[in-house]
Amino acid sequence: MEDKAKLEETFQFIKMIWALFMAALYITSFIDEYRFPGERTQPLEGEEAIWLVQNVLFFGLMGLGFLADMVQIKIDKGKAFLFLSMSLVLGGLSSTVGALQFRLAKKLLTAFGIEV
Repeated sequence: MEDKAKLEETFQFIKMIWALFMAALYITSFIDEYRFPGERTQPLEGEEAIWLVQNVLFFGLMGLGFLADMVQIKIDKGKAFLFLSMSLVLGGLSSTVGALQFRLAKKLLTAFGIEV
């Protein structure tokens, strides 16, 4: 019983860190879109650092997803590989979704007279 409680606590901690990495990945997408609007295949001068941070956060997110799934398998085998697949899909789309959310927020703020 004590082992199950420790596994649950570990799982909750990993989920919290996973959520922080996901939020950080979206924040870097917002910053990238704010500083360097538009999509491109080659980074502009200064944008390369943001792309490197996004890569580190994405692979950290994937590692945390794998770790969360290993703990989850010990708790409930029916939910195996949930976090790894969520990390892949949500992390992979974070740049596009984050940029679109920034553009939408910018349009809404501009509509209310707040210049970003």
